[in-house]
Amino acid sequence: MAEKVVCPKCGGLTSDARFCKHCGEPLHTCISCGAKISSDSRFCTECGIELKPADTPLEAGAKAYARYGPSMIPRGILIEGEEPLFETRPVLWLRLMPPIAFTIAGVAILVIAYFASAHNRGILYGCAGFFLLGALWALLAWLQWRHTIFAATNRRVLRQTGLIKRSYVDCPLRNVQTIHLDVSLWGRINHFGTLRIAGSGVNIEWESVDEPREAHKILNEIVEQYRRQ
Repeated sequence: MAEKVVCPKCGGLTSDARFCKHCGEPLHTCISCGAKISSDSRFCTECGIELKPADTPLEAGAKAYARYGPSMIPRGILIEGEEPLFETRPVLWLRLMPPIAFTIAGVAILVIAYFASAHNRGILYGCAGFFLLGALWALLAWLQWRHTIFAATNRRVLRQTGLIKRSYVDCPLRNVQTIHLDVSLWGRINHFGTLRIAGSGVNIEWESVDEPREAHKILNEIVEQYRRQ
């Protein structure tokens, strides 16, 4: 049974979730004591820890929740008191571009060959084969994307990959040393980039994430907030 908490805005009893079911107020978890707090709170109402300096915008965490929606992290890999703060995936269209290009190019070549060879019907079966292969490749790429998760919690930064065999790589926030942002020219045009998180003996790569500068900013804020405890 889900734990019940009191919404700091309306006082209603709600489940231990991201939003109050009564008033819709975004609820965040204090990284110090684990209490649920309102998104616009500067201080935790339970332990009094300062969450953000007065001159720091408070919208970053709310944007993270609103942008990436319900938690994608399997609850089974979270330890007691651990809550997701930021989650994202690679840009989907980048994963689907190769199979789509393969399908279009293959079908186009066979259609040209069909008209150049006096309408040989066997070539049309080849078009259907190219289309089927492209569709299967696209489905596989989508499933791999669906099971790739980049996330930061109040304890660690992690990466999950794998469709059948799952792979998890994580780094505790206390061990994060550098967060490097790499945005190519193509990435600048299409608003995606790669984050590389270096820790003590571990390197985690978040490749092709959407709005990489915003993700870089939020990830830095999570690490700095943890260090201010």
